Amino acid sequence: MLAALISDVHLVGRNDPTQDALVALLDGLDTPELVILGDLFHFWWGFPGVIDVEFTPTVAALHRLARRGVRLRFVPGNHDFAIGETLQGMLGMEVASRLDLTWGGRRFVLVHGDEADTTWGYALTRFVLRGPLFAALMWALGPARARRLGLRLAGGSRALAAHDPKPWLVAAQRAWAEAEVRAGRADVVVMGHSHQLEHAHLEGGGEYINLGDFTRDRQYLAVLDDGRCELRRASSG
Repeated sequence: MLAALISDVHLVGRNDPTQDALVALLDGLDTPELVILGDLFHFWWGFPGVIDVEFTPTVAALHRLARRGVRLRFVPGNHDFAIGETLQGMLGMEVASRLDLTWGGRRFVLVHGDEADTTWGYALTRFVLRGPLFAALMWALGPARARRLGLRLAGGSRALAAHDPKPWLVAAQRAWAEAEVRAGRADVVVMGHSHQLEHAHLEGGGEYINLGDFTRDRQYLAVLDDGRCELRRASSG
């Protein structure tokens, strides 16, 4: 295996059974590279030198991978867009909003997947939450109160069970992937965000893969030595 990819784990705390399943998966991986395509955390706003105790098991598992020499990459999602610098500092993780990589002679485009959402409502929310005024508010609140506010805005853990994939977003993501393939930028497009697990072969020979909802599906993507892709099920945890 050349790489393992995961997305949309939406960790909420130490008592989250999904965290147990994720740690078991990470500790069992035999791969030179791990790519996380966003929303690893349901919410975590990064503060320098501060590790959220709720996520210590996951951070420790990622640290064990780094010590084994596994290359760690992170594409921020819409729930954990403010944690990139913290992960860089703690784990040496490489952070980018988009990754264009080649594995097994095939070109991969890797994104979180919210690029396909062009609705004005989402654009406005993104603008506000990633703007300087909201950042100033979070810094003023400090880690504990920022976490409470962030989870409230994210909908809390109860919102996860009710997250059904939106058909229009699923279609928009597939169209976005098809455009990347037609433009000659990718043979394989991988994303998350919509929580709709999918592995589709596109016209023209390309592939589109959505990693779904790890909380529900427990799936990760294995990129094999020849560039082929397999969705695999992790331990139920």
